Amino acid sequence: MVREPFYKAHWRDIDPERMSAYKGGFRWDDATEALYEPAGVSVGQKVADFGCGPGKIAVELANRVGKDGHVHAIDINLEFLAFAEQNAAEAGVSERLSTHQSDGVALPLADGLLDLVTARNTIMYVDDPVQTLREFRRVLRPGGLAHAIDGDWYMMVAEPVEHDTWRAFVKAASHACRNSDMGRKLYRTFLDAGFEDIQVSIIANADVNGRLLGMVRNMGKYAHESGLLDGMKINNVVKQVEQALASGSYMLVSPQFIVTGRNPT
Repeated sequence: MVREPFYKAHWRDIDPERMSAYKGGFRWDDATEALYEPAGVSVGQKVADFGCGPGKIAVELANRVGKDGHVHAIDINLEFLAFAEQNAAEAGVSERLSTHQSDGVALPLADGLLDLVTARNTIMYVDDPVQTLREFRRVLRPGGLAHAIDGDWYMMVAEPVEHDTWRAFVKAASHACRNSDMGRKLYRTFLDAGFEDIQVSIIANADVNGRLLGMVRNMGKYAHESGLLDGMKINNVVKQVEQALASGSYMLVSPQFIVTGRNPT
């Protein structure tokens, strides 16, 4: 049996500490609103949320499409899908939310079913981004939209970590992604997949309160697992970020590329 690459395996089987953090995150707030605004979610739509995680975004989408719409929550992780079903039940939207397991190679949905597919910080983990976007096109009706949001680890800023030190840390951690610089590649990926009317924007909010500290800690774990950087150097980066937060000098920026494309009619 061929061993699944780490960038997929660590999402299929998530350790309890990471899972606990993910369950508490993914809230829909003003920042989230800005990320999804170009998607134009509206009443009556049929939507897929690819890489839905614990389902909090999918539940909000289900609220927005209303009783005449439907949301398909898709993820590689079965525990995430169970949480999505639980969150949907608690929000009273179970009848308009379905869950499906997929890694993006083939989506378990019929041709031309959807008005909209969304994917947040997910395309960077799939085997073949162009093929996944072509799958989005397959399940979209003519004129339907794909809306992807992804980061670019090499464009991150972590103050006060020195630039070359941070870059080495990112390089060591990047085996956790198929494309850790996916953000800058999204536009070309949409083009290669055949989308039209492609719109691109970037949001780069500065975090000075530690919201992204968990991400840095996860990257530290990934860097250790790669064996590409001395363990003490990895620990020192994480420690420096933690100490900066404690002293008030911390700032972390993780730019989010937002790309929306239309399936040709």
